Amino acid sequence: MITLIQAPFDGDDAKRLRDLFALRYELFVEGRGWRTLERADRLDIDQYDDEHTAYIVKYIDGVIVGGARLRPTIRQHMLQEVFGDLCEGGSPPIGPQIYECSRTFVARRHPQRRAIFAEVLLAAANFCLANNVNTLTGVLETWWLNSYLALGLNATPLGMPQDVDGMSLLAVSFVVDESVRVNLSQRLAMFRSLRPARPQALHAA
Repeated sequence: MITLIQAPFDGDDAKRLRDLFALRYELFVEGRGWRTLERADRLDIDQYDDEHTAYIVKYIDGVIVGGARLRPTIRQHMLQEVFGDLCEGGSPPIGPQIYECSRTFVARRHPQRRAIFAEVLLAAANFCLANNVNTLTGVLETWWLNSYLALGLNATPLGMPQDVDGMSLLAVSFVVDESVRVNLSQRLAMFRSLRPARPQALHAA
């Protein structure tokens, strides 16, 4: 099941978001060592988690196995304020039809991991098309790029890869249109038809 969480948030949303932030803390702060985000409540919440942000959360049997964060670039956002140096000219593209996608993660060793990744991106594409958004921007570890290209997404580097805290990071933009949605739908159907292997462990980007 894919859930889209966006304002106005209700009580159920608050519970879902707390579970999501707790998992993100486990993945990004503890797992990836992003110590600047450490908090006593063990929740990964920053200045970009507010009522203007939408969240895609993928559940299997009630367990979160994938997700992503979508934020309008006309508001303060991470690529502009934290990783602007990754973009040629020092600033990413910004506009009402451009959203930032961040905190993307999938269950790394889950037998359906490729389907989960495709479904999260398909949900992001559906959100974009429903909200007149034609571009997603974000920061990837460079090796992650192949996973997006394998799903047929058209990625445009916004600058050269740079080493940041021991990671090779790349700022990119993705066109989002009907052909992207069709492409992702087809790949999701193909992955679902494949026989699964074996579970567990999460991978974050």
